[in-house]
Amino acid sequence: MENLKFLQVSDPRSRPGSRPDGAQRYVFGPFDLDTEKHLLVRDGVPIALPPKCFELLCILIRSHGRLIEKDHLMRQLWPNTFVEEANLSNLIAVLRKALGDSPAQSHYIQTVPKLGYRFAAPLAAPVEAISKAQGPAIVEVPRAIRIIVFPFRTSTELEDHACLTYDMPAAIASALAELNAFTVRSVQLAMAFDQVLWDPKAVAKATDVDYIVAGSLSPCLAGIHAMIQLIQAESGTLVWSKSWDISRGDLVRLHQGVFQLIVHTLVRAAGERSAAPAHAGIPSHPEAYNSYLTANQLCTKRRPENMALARDLYVACLEKDPNFAPAWARLGRCYHFLAKFAKEKPHDPRLARTAFERAFALNPDLVLAHSLYTAVQADAGDAENAMVRLLQQSPSRPNAPELFVALVHACRYCGQLEASLAAHSRARELDPHVHTSVAHTHFLLGNYEKTLFWYDSGVGVYLDALALACLGREQEASALLWTRKDRFHAMPGAMYSLDAWLRGDRASGIEALRAAQADPGYEPEARFYMARQAAKFGEVDLANALLSQSIQGGFYSTFTLQHDSWLDSLRGSTEFARIFDSAREREAHSREAFLNAAGEQILPCAPHEAGD
Repeated sequence: MENLKFLQVSDPRSRPGSRPDGAQRYVFGPFDLDTEKHLLVRDGVPIALPPKCFELLCILIRSHGRLIEKDHLMRQLWPNTFVEEANLSNLIAVLRKALGDSPAQSHYIQTVPKLGYRFAAPLAAPVEAISKAQGPAIVEVPRAIRIIVFPFRTSTELEDHACLTYDMPAAIASALAELNAFTVRSVQLAMAFDQVLWDPKAVAKATDVDYIVAGSLSPCLAGIHAMIQLIQAESGTLVWSKSWDISRGDLVRLHQGVFQLIVHTLVRAAGERSAAPAHAGIPSHPEAYNSYLTANQLCTKRRPENMALARDLYVACLEKDPNFAPAWARLGRCYHFLAKFAKEKPHDPRLARTAFERAFALNPDLVLAHSLYTAVQADAGDAENAMVRLLQQSPSRPNAPELFVALVHACRYCGQLEASLAAHSRARELDPHVHTSVAHTHFLLGNYEKTLFWYDSGVGVYLDALALACLGREQEASALLWTRKDRFHAMPGAMYSLDAWLRGDRASGIEALRAAQADPGYEPEARFYMARQAAKFGEVDLANALLSQSIQGGFYSTFTLQHDSWLDSLRGSTEFARIFDSAREREAHSREAFLNAAGEQILPCAPHEAGD
């Protein structure tokens, strides 16, 4: 599995996530399947199915009575990933368990030895016809459960209390987010409330959630006394409160137990058919779990020294449990960050891709991996395939804002600016407080006021200052940059040159840009920003060279090339015309890929206008 490859699918219209012609719901036995809402219901009770199991069931039902070969099923389920046949067998087993089926007495899924499977149960009349004859739909399917996990109130006497306070709740939230039944708000959002005096009704109103998970950890003879509560937010009603005395080595069980209680209370139907994943998004080894939590805490402040320590802790986690996919994904992010920003000690950029390949081999549907891997692909010039991959995942994970956050990034890199804005809107519908990179999209559209509104100044280094400069507010931009002298190392070419332009030091600005041009460590989007600044200095050849590097590196927007006033000095040059033609060709190819991946259905777009 180390040679995992990502492939672009030319025609995904037959994928189960796409909207098919005809009925969107199917009734068989006691089950009601709604393909549009991605829900399976038995006798009015929703069944929690892993995303790929749901896709598999859709494929089988749409080919009702026909044999589907194993190779065809695997291509449909994992169109851009190579997986082993055992993955399909495991999905079939999970699906049969959910349906109460078995190979020996198969009422629904029949095995054709060495060939494939068929769905054999009789289907009711199309739901459209049933609805006309009998009135309203048979089942009113509930929306995703909106939930937030608050930081645990933790005694300072406990070792690593910071990790227990923030990162254990975040790990539980991340596990819940892997289930389609939930839309999960971030723990960081919960931190905005008073950790002792918060009011559930106020939380419900401010965060738009249905349920709150809260807890406290304190010392006891066994080690840790844990008290966890599930609260109905709007009414403030206590759904349940549980307490345990545990040892440090039982933190894994505490995570698993809380996860299962939440799912059992809010999602699961009775019996085994609705069981949540046994692993619940945690490693199997107690020491691995402790290393994972500590690494996650370090990554909340993404500085080279923190990310290097986190990398080592993720490696330690994986030495104890090499099959823990989330740690591989987070390790990949560390490798990617260090390859970009730890200049004093170069890192092999291939390490990040290898870590993500391992994560996908273990769990091809891991939302965390799909989200974090996007930046790696985009920086490597593969944003188009990242966009297609995310579009193919989104129908089966409609409640995962992280996928749409990643689509904001990938679509922008491919020049699909309307789609990038639509992805931002969808992410914010799912989580009104989620942060995306849409500020960069607005910048490409010339919407500099909106850039300032959406830019995260808490971690920002550059874009807000640049937007101020583009609005003619040079004095404000210069003052803002002055407060960030300690961050210039993050983007030295862009920041030093912008600072020099604002100070009227043309020579220093051009020198910084020439040094950056020769540095292979810059991602293509940063090269675009530096090309603008070179053009503003009137350095046409340097600007065209940087712009060409940006487009060849996989970042392009013909709209911006046509409308950005800072590029005016380039538009009369033959080289710029060649660059524009290259960008137009690449963007057209990406547009075709977007349409083939049902992008218009997933991200309906509105046309943009310059400076809108």
